[in-house]
Amino acid sequence: MERFLQVYYVLFSAFISATAIQNEILPFGSPFLGLFALVPLYLAVSRSKNYLEAALLTGAHTGLTHLLSSFWLAFFKDFAVFTLGASAFGTAVIGFVFGCYLYLPFDRRQSRKFQCTFLYTQQTAPVSTRILYFSAVWVLYEWCKSNGFLAYPWGTIHMSSWKWPVITQIADITGVTGITFLFAFCSALTAEAILLLPFCRTQLSYTMPLKKRVRELGQCAAVWILLIGFTAIYGVYHLTQEHTPIKYLTATVVQHNVDSWNETGDDGSTAILTSQDITSQQLALHPDTDLIVWSESVIPYAMPQAKTFYQQFPFENPLIPFIANNRIPLIVGGPVTLNQEKHFYGNSAILFGRSGSYNGFYSKMQLVPFAEIIPYGDTEWMQRFMQKVVGFSSGWTQGTSLTLFDIPLDDTHKRRDAAAYPQTMKLPPLSQNTARVSIPICFEDAFPSVCRALFIRGSEAFLNITNDSWSRMASAEYQHFAVAAFRSIEFRCTMLRATNSGYSVLIDPTGQITADMPLFQSCGQTWNIPIYKRTMTTYALLGDWFPFICCLFSIIYAVYIKIYHQQRNNIICTLDTLFYYC
Repeated sequence: MERFLQVYYVLFSAFISATAIQNEILPFGSPFLGLFALVPLYLAVSRSKNYLEAALLTGAHTGLTHLLSSFWLAFFKDFAVFTLGASAFGTAVIGFVFGCYLYLPFDRRQSRKFQCTFLYTQQTAPVSTRILYFSAVWVLYEWCKSNGFLAYPWGTIHMSSWKWPVITQIADITGVTGITFLFAFCSALTAEAILLLPFCRTQLSYTMPLKKRVRELGQCAAVWILLIGFTAIYGVYHLTQEHTPIKYLTATVVQHNVDSWNETGDDGSTAILTSQDITSQQLALHPDTDLIVWSESVIPYAMPQAKTFYQQFPFENPLIPFIANNRIPLIVGGPVTLNQEKHFYGNSAILFGRSGSYNGFYSKMQLVPFAEIIPYGDTEWMQRFMQKVVGFSSGWTQGTSLTLFDIPLDDTHKRRDAAAYPQTMKLPPLSQNTARVSIPICFEDAFPSVCRALFIRGSEAFLNITNDSWSRMASAEYQHFAVAAFRSIEFRCTMLRATNSGYSVLIDPTGQITADMPLFQSCGQTWNIPIYKRTMTTYALLGDWFPFICCLFSIIYAVYIKIYHQQRNNIICTLDTLFYYC
């Protein structure tokens, strides 16, 4: 019966976690549910009999949360075996490993010798330690699953907090892991209160150990109130601050909403022609536009070899003459040849100048594993395996340069072309006549490490181009937005998201929506993108310092448990024996 309850706790916790994150019913999630999403998991782990049981329960929780919140990965057609199946399995494995660590302060084997003593309680660690340790380890779990080659930053508890901007502003100090810590702390605190309820109804309420636990729980509650209070004060300060932009970049954003899988069998011209029609409509209303932004994967043929081809393609309205006639720079997603001899191609953001000239590119550096990049893809055995399983044997090549783009503002684009400066070149000083932007591609805007590198390089604003239309689910679009919105807070700069079908949105430095477009509709808008004076936030300077602190704490505690605490137990057991015989 007890194990049945533990499994129920895990299922319930996974359901609450998935519901707290952006979903089909709650498009922007529920911060309130996020605060208590881990309570059932904490109860299940605390009642586990050994490390294996705790690991299995935690692995089941993380894997099920992934399936419930990211079910739309199954729409990735033949790739679903990796995007959903492999990612769910990988998430469950990571949860299994961290489940062992979560159980450490709940291990009762070290306290069996004195379970009846008045000198100690049945729990190995104090209440405050268990709460703090659980919160720190959960931060490490979410950080580990969100970084590295197999990283997947979705399904994290901090995603549920977006609707509470007064809380999310702390991201410019701690990153999103600080928000995760606050939410996990609240869940652990609530769970400990639930664990105390049965004892408070019995005569044990008069014993010293229980009074100590109640006192510690009250102290932890006071600490959480102080933390959330300071966080709220900090958030109010930033939300009420008036920041004056130093310049504006006027951009025409196009959401063409064309089938990503090309099921109509066209030659790739539909996406370009649709984008051209929307662009022309917007330019008729806003001829003073500084930049046109199309989404990811609009042009199908690789640059720069296809430059001559695009002089005549699409045949109804050739691309390069279209750009030259508008006399406005264009950023568009498409392939770029990185090594022609080895057939290496990059998923790239391409900049065309006002005359239609090819002015540079940025290639995606954080690729989707097994979908965009194949580990050991140059080996024959892997190529045979991938060809047999999903029908392809090669992917994109990872970009290597942190390329920024200088976009002329106002009427400057009538006098000179836009320029792209690769990482190896010395960048010119910033100017009021230009906007220096970076273009994280697709899910790169979910990775603080990528955006931090671009920001330190000198980016004044993020212009993300994305194609999420393959998911065909609103929850997928809103989840991607919620993950990306924290980059604006972390670096206090504006982010523009130009997508195929949604969620195309302009995000201000507090992570809130300034302008947006409806999902799954062909449309376009022209937005004045405010650009603020660059400020090096704590997070921009130090990066992921908070997970490092959590890791250090967990290591120190593990060493303490295994070495010092065992000796202390032996001393207490000896004192208990002496007391008994006296």
